[in-house]
Amino acid sequence: MKILVLLACALLFSPAVRMPAAITPRTNTPAATAARKHALEVVVLGSGGPRPFGRAGSSFIVMVDGTPRILVDAGPGAFVRIGELQLDLEKVDTVLLTHLHIDHSGDMAAFFNARALNSDGPITYRIFGPDGAGLFPKTSRFVDLLVGEGGAFAYQKTFGADETFAVRNLAISLDSPRTTIVDEGGLVVEEIATHHGDCPSVAYRISYHGSVVVFSGDMDASALPNLVQLAKNADLLVFNCAVLDPPESPSQLYELHTPPRKIGEAAQQSGVKSLLLSHLAPDVEGKKDEVRKSIGRSYKGPVAFATDRLRVPIVK
Repeated sequence: MKILVLLACALLFSPAVRMPAAITPRTNTPAATAARKHALEVVVLGSGGPRPFGRAGSSFIVMVDGTPRILVDAGPGAFVRIGELQLDLEKVDTVLLTHLHIDHSGDMAAFFNARALNSDGPITYRIFGPDGAGLFPKTSRFVDLLVGEGGAFAYQKTFGADETFAVRNLAISLDSPRTTIVDEGGLVVEEIATHHGDCPSVAYRISYHGSVVVFSGDMDASALPNLVQLAKNADLLVFNCAVLDPPESPSQLYELHTPPRKIGEAAQQSGVKSLLLSHLAPDVEGKKDEVRKSIGRSYKGPVAFATDRLRVPIVK
């Protein structure tokens, strides 16, 4: 058993990274099962971005007490990963959209379809996402354009379970306050505005019985004060890492994404216990040691790189 656990560690994480308490291999002993009773678990459906290089687009399932409950983004390929992982979607009733770029929302309709076809009764979704600006619709309009009357997939509401979509548009100004959007049965979801070029964006904090995970979404460095506030003392910060430090990536990308050195500074300032890098680009994937070293200038905690189908349990 010890050998299997060591092998799992070697496969999932760089040998240079100490295994944190917040990121551990899953086991199936009675003691481990009891310890996970009030655990959150992050399942990485997609760890890539808009370029096709073998990773699905950004998407995660958050499991609560071992049950899939929350979908965070739905990039292209999420539908396939859900099937590969044989995830039961019956209790997934909350959708958190960080922003509406295609690589974060392209499989939204496919998710609705998959959920409805396997449901024994009516479904009510709570969907949260940014308000609209410029070319980007508010999230409620986005959902209507997909499955509302006259939408691209209007038939969806008649194809399987009866569905209700309760959509809330979230403030997108950086001076907007941090707000609580879900608070029930020990599960708390908070959000705050970030900045991703011209695309409205938000970050999310999910807490459950003392376990906390934060999703940055795509954001540039101008929004780091908000992210640091939201991620304070979190067990796990999932930070999208799509660029290298300047000037190693195209200059215009720094108006959209946070470079590794700034990610490290934010992780250190927020006091997060562990850091998982996702939304990886090919150049980032090819220079993981360089990225880790840059982050390590400020942040001394464990750093891991996400892969599709990775499962990260957070056990207190």
